[in-house]
Amino acid sequence: MVRLVTALSCALLFASSCASEENAAGTPFVPAKPGVLTVATAFLPAPGFWEGTPPTGGFEAQLASALAHHLGLDRVAVVQVPFASIVKGELHGADIALSQLTPSKKREQSLDFTTPYLNAPAGILARRDADATDLHGVQSLRWVVSRLSTLTPTVMDQIRPAATPLVVDDRSQALRMLRNNGADALLLDLPVALGLAHAEPATFHVLGQLSGGEGLAAALPKGSKNSEIVDSAIRTLQADGTIGHLVSRWLGTSQQDVPLIRTEG
Repeated sequence: MVRLVTALSCALLFASSCASEENAAGTPFVPAKPGVLTVATAFLPAPGFWEGTPPTGGFEAQLASALAHHLGLDRVAVVQVPFASIVKGELHGADIALSQLTPSKKREQSLDFTTPYLNAPAGILARRDADATDLHGVQSLRWVVSRLSTLTPTVMDQIRPAATPLVVDDRSQALRMLRNNGADALLLDLPVALGLAHAEPATFHVLGQLSGGEGLAAALPKGSKNSEIVDSAIRTLQADGTIGHLVSRWLGTSQQDVPLIRTEG
């Protein structure tokens, strides 16, 4: 099921008018709908990333508005698309996807990814009453994993839980298991885990992070002529401090403050 969620004028978030933008080759951004940046995302609400009704708050919601402004567009339209469809390259007419996506070789067969807009080591999201300070403690927790997550092999190969993890289809189901005391812990990209813990501090906390990791990036349909200009826009928003400001505003705790859980050796 695909659902049109909201349209947001970029003027609501930026006082100056939306300026025209072109890539290095001089080609302007060409949206699917004139004057509109159509953004596909899967999880609504997504604490820290897409909040409110309509979802105009959150890191990715306001990143979309910043991109629209930078690209010279008037507003953002948000379309909810199942995560399984997005990673197959099915954006249902959207120009880009902002859905806490980690690039992978398999996903790159169906999508074009920009430079990452957030560093994303793996973070352990746990129920508030679950605790662990080292690998042995983490292994003793009841884990839930998602079939669609690129982090599931990390749980199985690096954390190696003592009990076989519960397997569900996607993140929404995994979070439901945590909330209902069906599991203690879930491995997520650290920014996503921090957003959830920041939004629901009585329910969740972040136990720690693992070393390594990649990043969260915007995705475009494979072969999109807009890939270069969107990548350039994200780099500009990193350089001018916009992305850093959005991290502080919506994700709360700094990644540097999250303890490291060592899984090697």
